[in-house]
Amino acid sequence: MTIGLFLFEDVVEAGRPLAWRAAPRAIFVRSGSVAVSGQQLAAEACALFEGAVEVAGAGEIWTFELSGAPVADMAEADRNRVVLAHDVDLDPSAPVLFRADRVNFPAGAVTPRHGHKGAGIRRLVHGRLMAEIGAEVRRIDPGTAWFETGRDPVVGRNLAPASAFVRALALDPALKGLPTFIPWSEAEAAKPRGTRPAQFFDVLVRVPPPGGS
Repeated sequence: MTIGLFLFEDVVEAGRPLAWRAAPRAIFVRSGSVAVSGQQLAAEACALFEGAVEVAGAGEIWTFELSGAPVADMAEADRNRVVLAHDVDLDPSAPVLFRADRVNFPAGAVTPRHGHKGAGIRRLVHGRLMAEIGAEVRRIDPGTAWFETGRDPVVGRNLAPASAFVRALALDPALKGLPTFIPWSEAEAAKPRGTRPAQFFDVLVRVPPPGGS
């Protein structure tokens, strides 16, 4: 059984609010300032919303959203907004731990080779990274999004004076309040982490059924 994890990008224009049905979603304000159902969010703020929302103001927003429908059943209108989407192996009828954070890389930072206790989507806010993910090596520039299963070994190298990405994870509820980081070996565990994470939220949510509201 799977749920869908989606990353959308939208530009909010003054006087033209956006409205979406209820779903667990993390709204990150990439630029500008918006009000989400009356809650004001400034640039680079992020918050969790579970009910139906209206987004007003002016700015660019990145939305990480959970759905009981698989990615293959994505609504046609959402295909114009999506940046990246991936199915995650979690039971859609059970609670899901939804976690969002920001990971900051100082100059010269290199992470130990590691995995995670769950899957998630990342998107680079600024800077530049070189990422080794399993057998793949790729450069990550601002705005680039990527998915990590958690089961593949990962090394992140900062190539800029400073870099940062935002991340949303769909996790087993047993991980609430616990780290997901798994060093790949004892030697890797002895290395400094190199990054400075800052958590936005870590909340148990219910994923709406396909077509639900």
